[in-house]
Amino acid sequence: MMETIRKAGKPCLAHKVLAAGRTVDSPRQVEERMAAALNGIEPADAVIVGMNQRFSDPIGQTAQFVREILAS
Repeated sequence: MMETIRKAGKPCLAHKVLAAGRTVDSPRQVEERMAAALNGIEPADAVIVGMNQRFSDPIGQTAQFVREILAS
């Protein structure tokens, strides 16, 4: 998916980057998947992320991960 997005030549939306939670068992894995998605797309692209309440504060936690990933 990320290869296709990089080749598109237009801004794209990446979705299902957490595989609907099927492959995510910890906040650390959320961070790893977000890093892979954000580093695998172009700067003009965006990521759509679904949230569930499996972990304590998924919205705040994912937002913090994104800020840290994009800052590095």
